[in-house]
Amino acid sequence: MPDTTDGLMGLGGGAQSLVSQTAATYGEAFSYCFPPTNNSTGFLTLGAEDGTSGFVSTPMVRFANVPTFYGVLLQDIAVEGTLLGMPPSVFADRSVMNSGTIISRLPPVAYAALSAAFKAHMTQYTPAPPRSILDTCFDFTGLDSVTVPSISLVFEGAVVDLDVNGILIASCLAFAATTTPDGVPSIIGNVQQRTFEVLLDVGQSVVGFRPGAC
Repeated sequence: MPDTTDGLMGLGGGAQSLVSQTAATYGEAFSYCFPPTNNSTGFLTLGAEDGTSGFVSTPMVRFANVPTFYGVLLQDIAVEGTLLGMPPSVFADRSVMNSGTIISRLPPVAYAALSAAFKAHMTQYTPAPPRSILDTCFDFTGLDSVTVPSISLVFEGAVVDLDVNGILIASCLAFAATTTPDGVPSIIGNVQQRTFEVLLDVGQSVVGFRPGAC
C-alpha cells in the first residue's frame, strides 16, 4: 500500500527543525516560493545563494518566548500607492512570517483601515456576504475580468508589492483581523507570499523577497 501520510515540515528556529539539523551543510538559511495557483509549481531551497540580486530585504527579528518564529517589522500598508498611515504602535514591535497560516491577520484598527481603503477602489463591484473570517467580499458572477487595486506591505527597509494572486481569495480580500488585539502580533500568511521567493537567512538576520520567482 502506498504511503499517503501528510504532515508539516519543521522549518522554524528550534533545535529540531530541518533548518537547524542541516545548518552544518547549508547554513542557517532557506528560501521557498508559493505558486500563484494549485496548478503551478513552487520550490524549497536549503541554504542561501551567494548573491541576493533581485531581492528586497528587511531585518529579521526573533521572539524570545517562541524561538521557532521568524519575525519582521511591518510598518504600514499601502493601497494603490497610498499609505494607510498607521502609527508604529499599531503593529507592535514585530510580525510573524508564517508559511503555515493561509490568511494574513492584522490588528483590528489596521484591518479596518485596509478594508475601507480597498472597498473604496472596488465600488464598481457588488458586495457579497462574509465567508467565514473573510468579510470584505464581492460578487464577480458573470465577469470575465476583475481589476484589483494594488496592495503593498511596507517593512523596515523594504516595500513588497503583492502579486494579484496574493490579494484576493474566494472573491474576498485575503486579510482578516486578529481576534485578540492586545499584544498579539500580525501574521504574514502564505497567500500574501505567493510568487515571491522568500529568503529566511538566520545567520545574517535577514528576510528577503524576490518577486516573480514561481
